[in-house]
Amino acid sequence: MNNGALNWDDLRVFLTLVQTGSLSAAARRLGLSQPTVGRRVQALERALDKRLFERLRSGYTPTAAGEALVPLAESMATAAEAVARRRAESDELAGTVRISAGASACRFLCSRVGTLLDGLPALSLEIAASSQFTNLSRREADIAIRNRLPERGDLITRVVAHPAVAAYASRDYVARHQVELGSESREPADWARWDWVDYDEARQHLATARWLAARAKGARRRVACSTPAEKLDAVKGGAGLGLLSCYAADGDPALQRVSAPIPELRGSTWLVVHQDLRRVPRIRAVTERLVDLFRENAELFDGKRPIAPAR
Repeated sequence: MNNGALNWDDLRVFLTLVQTGSLSAAARRLGLSQPTVGRRVQALERALDKRLFERLRSGYTPTAAGEALVPLAESMATAAEAVARRRAESDELAGTVRISAGASACRFLCSRVGTLLDGLPALSLEIAASSQFTNLSRREADIAIRNRLPERGDLITRVVAHPAVAAYASRDYVARHQVELGSESREPADWARWDWVDYDEARQHLATARWLAARAKGARRRVACSTPAEKLDAVKGGAGLGLLSCYAADGDPALQRVSAPIPELRGSTWLVVHQDLRRVPRIRAVTERLVDLFRENAELFDGKRPIAPAR
């Protein structure tokens, strides 16, 4: 083995390549070029005088020496992440707080951002839409808002809402097709009569897609989308009925709710913060504002607006 000091950046690239299995995927995650990733791995192999990967057609697979190096790289990654979180700590109520949430939750937050920042002139927010669970340990965000719990991590979680889901259509679609409106105690007579906006094949495992497949057998899926925001826009565009979160759809004057909230589709919204950051003043202040914001809009999330006739 070479006696040269190991470069942490090379170890970080090594660990990412182990996790992703390909130069291109590792490069995307790290924000580097593929040649740079390749050079970093080669530099680490020279420093250790060991071959760390089998270069196969299917991707990069760690050798025995590579597998032995993984625990050390993971320990160093954990330590580096902890140092980064400590650097983020400040006693001042100032700086930027990064929030990661799904697309619908981002729209909800952005439309109320004045409330979140009122009286906090030295704070700014970054609000990013993501369908993946952001890694708070690596400080990809300071606060995450998600519809499921993270699988692991030193995280503080809190339920802030139980969003209701109902069927919606554009007011024009309701009028043209004479869609029968449900009520709080009665559903439309025949779900399969109407055109539907649904998720695409890659997302048929999601609860709304499974519910629709079971309750509206034979219905025509007129448009297939990949995100809730796309579904909402396609329903607004008159493509058919769609299952949408009430908090995202009830405030839109172009949409008509055609069913009561569907009990089996009610979910949970979690606010998640890394435990090392929960007492940082700027993050604590925004967390408290978020909790208040969700509480103040509980009826919107509960879908308590009555079904009104199409105009």
